[in-house]
Amino acid sequence: MKIILIGLGSIGKRHLRNIIEIGYTDITIVSRSGILPDEFARLQVYSTLAGALKNDSYNAAIVCVPTAQHIQSLQQLIRAKIPSIYLEKPISHSFESIHEIIAAVEKNGTRLIVGYDLHFDLGLQKVKSLLEEKVIGQLVSVNAQVGQFLPDWRPHEDYRNGMSAKKETGGGVMLDLVHEFDYLYWLVGKVETVASFNRNTGTLDIETEDTAEVLLKFFNGIIGTIHLDYLQQRLVRNCMFTGSEGTILWNLAESKVDWIDKQKVGNEFLYKNFERNDRFVSIMKSFLENDSDDRLTSLHDGLESLKMILAAKYSSEHHVFVQMDKFNP
Repeated sequence: MKIILIGLGSIGKRHLRNIIEIGYTDITIVSRSGILPDEFARLQVYSTLAGALKNDSYNAAIVCVPTAQHIQSLQQLIRAKIPSIYLEKPISHSFESIHEIIAAVEKNGTRLIVGYDLHFDLGLQKVKSLLEEKVIGQLVSVNAQVGQFLPDWRPHEDYRNGMSAKKETGGGVMLDLVHEFDYLYWLVGKVETVASFNRNTGTLDIETEDTAEVLLKFFNGIIGTIHLDYLQQRLVRNCMFTGSEGTILWNLAESKVDWIDKQKVGNEFLYKNFERNDRFVSIMKSFLENDSDDRLTSLHDGLESLKMILAAKYSSEHHVFVQMDKFNP
């Protein structure tokens, strides 16, 4: 299999190391500098995607460029008829050219997977099975929160110059921490109404919002909240699922799922031996080798979380509740 990987930032390097570890060797890199670190020096490198596509053909592509560059990369890859594309989340920072992408994907029969690796977290998989088994009865509400101090994300870089800090590259907590919107859609269902307040507190010297509070109502009647921030001094990522007969609490930072049923019996699922990189290995292996894995996120499903974020941003800017079926991003 011939693989092309576009973008060699931190996530690009992670995916590259993982696919090499899985056993793939015929890999071409597109990196703006045209220079590879010593550990990848044996691989072919191009400074532009156009150059790489002109000189060779590929079975699969992995897109790891900044969010605002996703659509441009997709357009080139689809025109080159790359049959299978893995796109880092989120799909984009707006809906500009999205309908053209959808039409081109359908016309060419392109398999496009969006990189929501939390579907491969053992804890969220456990939550999914508990919800399907109705261990806590009928789900009533969900409360998700995520926060981590932005300067700690990539300590060797000045965060103020990074993608997260800038509007033009698609930064901000809502797009950066889009996993919460995605996994609630995956576990709970489609959202009917969104309301939000987003804020740049000014404490980080960045352009984008560093804090957001989002209120959701799902079509199935379930209600929920999402809190997102760049300010927590320790990683916080958890979600409480409240049912008619009990509660489930997923805590990613502690690699733990707790639940209690109507008999007030507590249960615990620990997965502390599961490393963060394990889920990246799993999703990449599934993308490259498994067409039928229902943990993989399609273009259609990936667009749902992006639309939720754009609706939340619109809500905050205009101080309104947004009806999703009437919202045109």
